[in-house]
Amino acid sequence: MEEILKQILSELSSLKDGQTRLEQGQERLEQGQEQLEQGQEQLVQGQKQLEQGQKRLEQGQEEIRSELRYIWDDIKKIDARLAKQEEETNVLKLMK
Repeated sequence: MEEILKQILSELSSLKDGQTRLEQGQERLEQGQEQLEQGQEQLVQGQKQLEQGQKRLEQGQEEIRSELRYIWDDIKKIDARLAKQEEETNVLKLMK
């Protein structure tokens, strides 16, 4: 009888140890899941920031394109004036 009790206590101790290991494993899994969820939230926030930055870049590009149009228009006007001045200079040289 005593031998049976020892065996039962040994098995019970073994079961308790196993249960403790399972609970510790479960706790580690839960902590890992929490870390993953936090990491995912950080990724989502980072993606939002990237999207906002991309929008600002696109707006900046549009502004640059608009300014370039004005610059090219100014260059064309200057070029037309220079061409006209060259013609007038050539006419004046011919008149001398």
